[in-house]
Amino acid sequence: MAGQPHRPSAGSIAVKKHLVPLFEGPHRDGRPLLFLDFDDVLCLGPYGAREVTSSNPPADLYERLWHPPAVAALLDVLVEHRPLVILTSSWLKRLDRGRVADLLQATGLRNVDASLHPNWRADADTGGNRLQAIESWLGLAYRGERILVLDDPRSGSSLRGSRLDAAGCVVLCATGTGLHHGHLPLIRMVLTERSAKGTLKTD
Repeated sequence: MAGQPHRPSAGSIAVKKHLVPLFEGPHRDGRPLLFLDFDDVLCLGPYGAREVTSSNPPADLYERLWHPPAVAALLDVLVEHRPLVILTSSWLKRLDRGRVADLLQATGLRNVDASLHPNWRADADTGGNRLQAIESWLGLAYRGERILVLDDPRSGSSLRGSRLDAAGCVVLCATGTGLHHGHLPLIRMVLTERSAKGTLKTD
């Protein structure tokens, strides 16, 4: 909750040694890591996970699923920074890798599908909340890359006060607004400069 100090989770303590390159040493050259949520980052309605997994989806689902400014901004990030993408969305409870590929390719995000990390998911199945899920993933696979977390204030609330937050790796997209080109300077800062300014929350 707002105003309460962050209490390190058991997962946070367990993966601390894996995060030393992020917080205390130079970043490794190579492709950065992008932890990507869907809701309120790319998907602002009217459709969402329920319609995606419906046996009778709306005819215009693929055309209206993603917010066009968010797609345009994300594709620019992929071109400029070439991150490896790890999905954090709760949608993954309903979607396996094949269905994710079909969805991304059908909705104009073929480049996201092509950029998915071999360990492509860090969702609630691997941790109790968003922070724990990401830290669990980092504990297994982090090798010193730069990190960007694109999330929203609601599903990403556990990120506040975390070590990722303190390192300036988190960009929270405003609910109802999503990702847009105004975020690109912040994203560029996260992926090209060392930062310890805390969560970057913008409208």
